[in-house]
Amino acid sequence: MEQEKNQIEQIDLMTLLEDFLREARRIWALALVLVVLCCAGLSGYRFLSYTPRYQAYASFTVKVANPLYASVNAYNSQTAEQMAKTFPYILTSGVLQQRVMNHLGIHYMPAVSAEVLQNSNIFTLRVTDSDPQQAYDVLQAVMEYYPEIAEFVVGPTVLYLLDESGVPSYPINSFSISSSVKQGVVIGVVLWCGIVLLALAKSTIHSEEELRKALNFTCLGQIPATKVRRGECPLYHTTRSHQGFSESIRLLQLRIEKQMQQQGNKVLLISSAVPGEGKTTVAVNLAVAMARKGSRVLLVDCDLRNPSIAKALKLKNEKGMAEYLGGNLAVRDMVKSTSVEKLHVIVGGSSARANQAELLAKKQTQSLINAARQIYDYVILDTPPCSLLADAAEVAELAECAVMVVRQDYASRSQIMDGAQTLSEGRLPILGCVLNGMQAPVGSGYGYGYGYGYGYGYGYGYGYGYGQSYGENKK
Repeated sequence: MEQEKNQIEQIDLMTLLEDFLREARRIWALALVLVVLCCAGLSGYRFLSYTPRYQAYASFTVKVANPLYASVNAYNSQTAEQMAKTFPYILTSGVLQQRVMNHLGIHYMPAVSAEVLQNSNIFTLRVTDSDPQQAYDVLQAVMEYYPEIAEFVVGPTVLYLLDESGVPSYPINSFSISSSVKQGVVIGVVLWCGIVLLALAKSTIHSEEELRKALNFTCLGQIPATKVRRGECPLYHTTRSHQGFSESIRLLQLRIEKQMQQQGNKVLLISSAVPGEGKTTVAVNLAVAMARKGSRVLLVDCDLRNPSIAKALKLKNEKGMAEYLGGNLAVRDMVKSTSVEKLHVIVGGSSARANQAELLAKKQTQSLINAARQIYDYVILDTPPCSLLADAAEVAELAECAVMVVRQDYASRSQIMDGAQTLSEGRLPILGCVLNGMQAPVGSGYGYGYGYGYGYGYGYGYGYGYGQSYGENKK
């Protein structure tokens, strides 16, 4: 039992480490930004607040004025030590400060310190100020008036000057850009690590096992993140950079077709919990795979808030659902052919607007889908994210089954559950989920990488500005 517990803990630690490295690799550019900002900010702050400090000093021997003890070294050393010990009290008493300030005509007293060389009667005074000349003048004044004030404490003394700095030429606190840069690097890295840990604290889905255990959903397939040029959609029949992408789409198509045939379904709804999970990419590639296998497929863009199917298939986004729902277009005029035989598409339309989404519940849409069922083997509906709006729920009443796209380490589990609940409120059966944008385990030798992303704010007005430039199969 103890051995099993240790194995579980080891697995959890490895999973945590993998998640940390994955998240760190995903936002590594943020580390550079934070380091640069911290270095620049710290260096700029220290440069603007930098004030040079100059220090004037004088070393002298201390001897008692009484000729009976003047030649006794032990007595002179003891006197010097007493002067060093009493110096702070004499200086803060105000008497010495007032004498010095009146003598020099200044309004403040610079920092003054005193020390004695151990086992000797050598006494050193130091004056620090931003004005080198004033530091030296204060030093001379303290040396002049200090014995007079100290006489009441340690008795009469005589100071013999040994060495002095003169007017200091160089500040003792020279500005160092290198130290600011080093500290900025440390602060930036610490902040970045904190952000990575905060990102890990978000309860997201990382694997098929988590999808099954945490949410009790069936995983229909896993689609790897695939490199394509920025702004493009990876397509099943053209993407050759990674064989795993095409294989995963083919497997997904077989599983979904099998379930739909068993239940006698033709109309499939595809959605996701939040924007950016890649539902359009999955919908387009699933439609392509079905059509290439020989099925007649109609792909309908029901996301009037952000129609993307036309861009994914490189078609013109005109004469689509928006115009049809507005009563300005007949069905025969909006169905478009594609380069894939037996695949037809209805795009969102050039006049698509967010306020038109409510039109999806009209009888026109129901009539369109009923007619399509008579002509096509499968009708695939690409809908808006289902945890944000009611649009998907309205379209769900017209579909026969649904598939949710879940991007790895993206939407929270609560968002995924809310989306599934939105779809199920209309008693729409959910066949399962598709794990999208899957990254190979760190250090496994495989890496699909990121290179796909439109870089836009999604435009639903809910604060979800998922405009990341890292790209996974992202809508």
